[in-house]
Amino acid sequence: MRSEYKFPKATVGLMTVILAVLMVAIEKAKAISESVPPSSTSVGPIQPMHFSIVAALELLAVLCVGGALVWATLFALHRSGTQRFSDLKPSASPRPNNLSTHV
Repeated sequence: MRSEYKFPKATVGLMTVILAVLMVAIEKAKAISESVPPSSTSVGPIQPMHFSIVAALELLAVLCVGGALVWATLFALHRSGTQRFSDLKPSASPRPNNLSTHV
């Protein structure tokens, strides 16, 4: 069995950067939406972004633990023999004739 990755190893780092950029964009959008009153025609100053790095790190930790649990589950299932199903060739084995002369 070959132990190669399907994707480059830099994929995890790039996905983490994309997640961080998306979180910052969402926080900026929240700041903009909170600075505009619902019925106002004039737009006031945009409030500064209230970004909590602790909350972002907590979210990242929860996502990492969840990903590790999913990976461990899939790794355990792969070792349990489920990979042998791809080796089965039901059309190659002779079938027993259950429709014989049992009348």
